[in-house]
Amino acid sequence: MESIKKRYERDLVLGVYSPGSNLAEFLVRLKNVPGALASVSKTLSDLNINILSGHHFASPREEEGLWVFFVDLTGRESSVEEIASIIRESEVVVDVKFSQELVDGIILDRFLFPLIVLEERSIILTIESFAEISRRLYKAFGSAALVLLYEMGLSAGLGKIESIEKKYRVDGLTALRIALAERIPKGWGIPNIDELSEENLQAVVTVEELFECLPTRNLERNPTSHFFRGYLTGLFSEAFDRQFQTKETECISKGDQYCRFIIKPL
Repeated sequence: MESIKKRYERDLVLGVYSPGSNLAEFLVRLKNVPGALASVSKTLSDLNINILSGHHFASPREEEGLWVFFVDLTGRESSVEEIASIIRESEVVVDVKFSQELVDGIILDRFLFPLIVLEERSIILTIESFAEISRRLYKAFGSAALVLLYEMGLSAGLGKIESIEKKYRVDGLTALRIALAERIPKGWGIPNIDELSEENLQAVVTVEELFECLPTRNLERNPTSHFFRGYLTGLFSEAFDRQFQTKETECISKGDQYCRFIIKPL
């Protein structure tokens, strides 16, 4: 597999902020056939409408797909109702819905709920929100907060391997690799298994841009990952059906290039 030297920011595009603009959102149900997106896109282009951003999705198992996008109608004579009516004329379009600005210059998605990530219902929790939760735990419970965060991560890691094994019908090691690979599109960080001994199962995992430690990058003297340390312990324990312990030896919080974890069986 070719090494990925550059990654690009993923923006979920849940809304648009553009003061003074006339913004709208469209949800278009399309037949899941080649050229469907191109057909609607050409219709909008012919109307001289600028598509700002959005996303589309269509399962290979479904006959229909969705395209949700935001547009800038500033200076355009056509109303959103007229535009929707024109889009509906396409033979690849099943239905069209639209919404307009919440307040001047701000529009937020109103159509897509719940949030599904890799076929799992999910929520979005910002890194700063997680950091505030951690700070509150430290303030309320002192050093005991480390244990709470670790146990939360441990439970999540145990459950993740179990769900992956059930979903994909794979063995523990494969489930472990999938679980770590999922951390990238889910925004946790960029993990890599640097070492994994087949004999004693001792492993070294490094993580770039680990979300838990980003708020304190270069500000601490000691490693600060406790939730993810517990998460790794849970992953390995469930994957190999034995108890493990995890130690963070390098951390971006104390100025290291990445967070480095050593995982050993007990």
